[in-house]
Amino acid sequence: MSYRIGSYNGWSGEERLAVLPVIRAALEAGQIDPPTRCSICLVAGSPDWRAADAIVFHDEDYDRPLGAYTVCKPCHRLIHLRFWRAAQWTSHVARHARGGAWFERLSMDPDSRFRPFEETYPDGLPGG
Repeated sequence: MSYRIGSYNGWSGEERLAVLPVIRAALEAGQIDPPTRCSICLVAGSPDWRAADAIVFHDEDYDRPLGAYTVCKPCHRLIHLRFWRAAQWTSHVARHARGGAWFERLSMDPDSRFRPFEETYPDGLPGG
Protein backbone atom coordinates (compact mmCIF):
# COMPACT_ATOMS: atom_id res chain seq x y z
CA MET A 1 0.00 0.00 0.00
CA SER A 2 1.36 3.41 -0.93
CA TYR A 3 0.59 6.61 0.98
CA ARG A 4 0.93 10.22 -0.04
CA ILE A 5 0.97 12.97 2.53
CA GLY A 6 1.89 16.61 2.28
CA SER A 7 4.65 18.60 3.89
CA TYR A 8 4.35 19.69 7.52
CA ASN A 9 6.62 21.71 9.82
CA GLY A 10 9.25 21.93 7.12
CA TRP A 11 9.42 18.21 6.31
CA SER A 12 8.31 16.79 2.98
CA GLY A 13 5.71 14.06 2.76
CA GLU A 14 8.46 11.55 1.96
CA GLU A 15 10.46 12.61 5.03
CA ARG A 16 7.35 12.31 7.18
CA LEU A 17 6.59 8.80 5.89
CA ALA A 18 10.20 7.75 6.48
CA VAL A 19 9.65 7.82 10.25
CA LEU A 20 6.97 5.09 10.10
CA PRO A 21 9.44 2.17 9.79
CA VAL A 22 11.52 3.71 12.60
CA ILE A 23 8.48 3.80 14.88
CA ARG A 24 7.42 0.26 13.87
CA ALA A 25 10.91 -1.08 14.61
CA ALA A 26 10.97 0.68 18.00
CA LEU A 27 7.58 -0.84 18.86
CA GLU A 28 8.75 -4.32 17.85
CA ALA A 29 11.98 -3.91 19.86
CA GLY A 30 10.07 -2.71 22.93
CA GLN A 31 11.81 0.70 22.87
CA ILE A 32 8.44 2.45 22.95
CA ASP A 33 5.05 1.28 24.16
CA PRO A 34 2.10 0.84 21.82
CA PRO A 35 -0.15 3.91 21.89
CA THR A 36 -3.18 3.29 24.11
CA ARG A 37 -4.10 6.72 25.55
CA CYS A 38 -4.54 10.09 23.85
CA SER A 39 -2.13 12.67 25.24
CA ILE A 40 -4.71 15.41 24.61
CA CYS A 41 -8.15 14.20 25.73
CA LEU A 42 -6.78 11.22 27.73
CA VAL A 43 -9.26 8.75 26.19
CA ALA A 44 -8.06 5.13 26.07
CA GLY A 45 -8.21 3.19 22.85
CA SER A 46 -6.69 0.57 20.61
CA PRO A 47 -3.10 0.70 19.35
CA ASP A 48 -4.37 -0.69 16.03
CA TRP A 49 -4.50 2.31 13.67
CA ARG A 50 -7.36 0.66 11.74
CA ALA A 51 -9.66 0.49 14.79
CA ALA A 52 -12.46 3.03 15.24
CA ASP A 53 -11.05 3.90 18.67
CA ALA A 54 -7.42 3.95 17.49
CA ILE A 55 -4.72 5.84 19.32
CA VAL A 56 -1.99 6.79 16.85
CA PHE A 57 1.37 8.53 16.90
CA HIS A 58 1.55 12.16 15.82
CA ASP A 59 4.88 13.84 15.06
CA GLU A 60 5.56 17.53 15.21
CA ASP A 61 9.35 17.10 15.11
CA TYR A 62 10.24 14.43 12.55
CA ASP A 63 13.89 14.56 13.62
CA ARG A 64 12.68 12.86 16.82
CA PRO A 65 10.33 10.09 15.61
CA LEU A 66 10.44 8.27 18.94
CA GLY A 67 9.21 11.46 20.61
CA ALA A 68 5.89 11.26 18.76
CA TYR A 69 2.75 12.08 20.74
CA THR A 70 -0.06 9.59 21.20
CA VAL A 71 -3.42 10.94 20.02
CA CYS A 72 -6.88 9.58 19.26
CA LYS A 73 -8.21 9.94 15.73
CA PRO A 74 -10.57 12.86 16.54
CA CYS A 75 -7.79 14.85 18.25
CA HIS A 76 -5.37 14.03 15.42
CA ARG A 77 -7.84 15.35 12.88
CA LEU A 78 -8.28 18.58 14.84
CA ILE A 79 -4.52 19.08 15.10
CA HIS A 80 -4.24 19.16 11.33
CA LEU A 81 -7.43 21.21 10.85
CA ARG A 82 -6.50 23.84 13.44
CA PHE A 83 -5.42 26.36 10.81
CA TRP A 84 -8.84 26.28 9.13
CA ARG A 85 -11.00 25.59 12.18
CA ALA A 86 -9.28 27.76 14.75
CA ALA A 87 -12.34 28.21 16.98
CA GLN A 88 -12.93 24.45 17.12
CA TRP A 89 -9.27 23.79 17.95
CA THR A 90 -8.98 26.51 20.60
CA SER A 91 -12.19 25.27 22.24
CA HIS A 92 -10.82 21.72 22.26
CA VAL A 93 -7.52 22.88 23.74
CA ALA A 94 -9.32 24.91 26.43
CA ARG A 95 -11.40 21.87 27.36
CA HIS A 96 -8.31 19.66 27.81
CA ALA A 97 -5.66 22.19 28.89
CA ARG A 98 -3.29 21.18 31.64
CA GLY A 99 -1.03 24.23 31.73
CA GLY A 100 1.78 24.02 29.21
CA ALA A 101 1.06 20.68 27.51
CA TRP A 102 2.56 20.25 24.05
CA PHE A 103 -0.78 20.67 22.24
CA GLU A 104 -1.44 23.95 24.05
CA ARG A 105 1.70 25.38 22.45
CA LEU A 106 1.02 24.44 18.83
CA SER A 107 1.29 27.30 16.39
CA MET A 108 -1.91 28.68 14.92
CA ASP A 109 0.00 30.41 12.11
CA PRO A 110 -0.86 28.59 8.84
CA ASP A 111 2.59 29.47 7.46
CA SER A 112 4.17 27.36 10.21
CA ARG A 113 3.18 24.28 8.20
CA PHE A 114 5.92 25.18 5.75
CA ARG A 115 8.60 26.61 8.05
CA PRO A 116 11.20 24.34 9.63
CA PHE A 117 10.13 23.07 13.04
CA GLU A 118 13.01 24.82 14.83
CA GLU A 119 11.96 28.21 13.45
CA THR A 120 8.41 27.86 14.74
CA TYR A 121 9.45 26.12 17.98
CA PRO A 122 13.00 27.28 18.84
CA ASP A 123 12.66 25.73 22.31
CA GLY A 124 10.92 22.60 21.03
CA LEU A 125 7.66 21.31 22.46
CA PRO A 126 7.24 19.63 25.84
CA GLY A 127 6.82 15.89 26.23
CA GLY A 128 6.72 13.45 23.43
